[in-house]
Amino acid sequence: MQAVRVAELLTVGEFSRLTHLTVKALRHYHDVGVLQPAWIDPSTGYRYYTAEQVEPAQLVRRLREVRMPVDGVRRVVSAADPTTRDSVIADHLDFLRQELAVTAAAVGSLRALLTGGSAGDLVFRQADEQQCLMIDSHVDQEGLTAWCALAYPLLYAVAGRWGLTPGGPCGALYAFEWFQVGGQVTAFLPVTAPVDGERVGRPDGGGVRWGVLPAQRLAVAVHAGPCRDLDRTYGALGRQVLERDIGAAGPVRELYLVTSADTDDPSQLRTEVCWPVIGQSL
Repeated sequence: MQAVRVAELLTVGEFSRLTHLTVKALRHYHDVGVLQPAWIDPSTGYRYYTAEQVEPAQLVRRLREVRMPVDGVRRVVSAADPTTRDSVIADHLDFLRQELAVTAAAVGSLRALLTGGSAGDLVFRQADEQQCLMIDSHVDQEGLTAWCALAYPLLYAVAGRWGLTPGGPCGALYAFEWFQVGGQVTAFLPVTAPVDGERVGRPDGGGVRWGVLPAQRLAVAVHAGPCRDLDRTYGALGRQVLERDIGAAGPVRELYLVTSADTDDPSQLRTEVCWPVIGQSL
């Protein structure tokens, strides 16, 4: 109390009016070490603040309004310099922008589902055997996007290093069980250049291997838009396959006709969903 005179102190009620922080909130911020009172009367336990603490308290309120975690708020108010403080705030604002983009995309997806519309016309195709570069990995649904961001550039890089020409769009194989519990996913890139005996089976540092997509009868639907809405196309395609009782053993193929490497507009993305089927006359 030597540095601050009692007459210069603000009671909790006065400080609450100046900062629009409730008494309960001030008590909480004191308990978690975010906003310490300037003085606590040892005989009564009353907390007192100074006028200089009004602006930091207002900053705390605004940071909490944008859902900055308490640990982050503590780092801001205790920062030794403005650069450190601004860096913590900037990181949280970047997080909010990313979260807003995800929310906006989810809202758009929900609106598209509610308004209905076609998920793509069903066609049948006899796929020929294709020689491919492949990468296998155990991936769950949450980790799929990050894994794909690494796998496909690697496939193209290896194809270029070995002088192989892509023979079609890249894609992935998903066992039916993968949609239930996760599991192995195979990313592939068809190639047209002949493979000599030395290259067959040769391991690559990134896990790339040679493989063959077998000739197969497929029911195909083209999905327009981002992959987060692929369930709509799967639903429309799978229902028709099941209703006709023509489903064959998996895996399901996805072919990425137009990817984020080709366009910045999510509505322009195109993915073929290829469901294995039986029968000759469909």
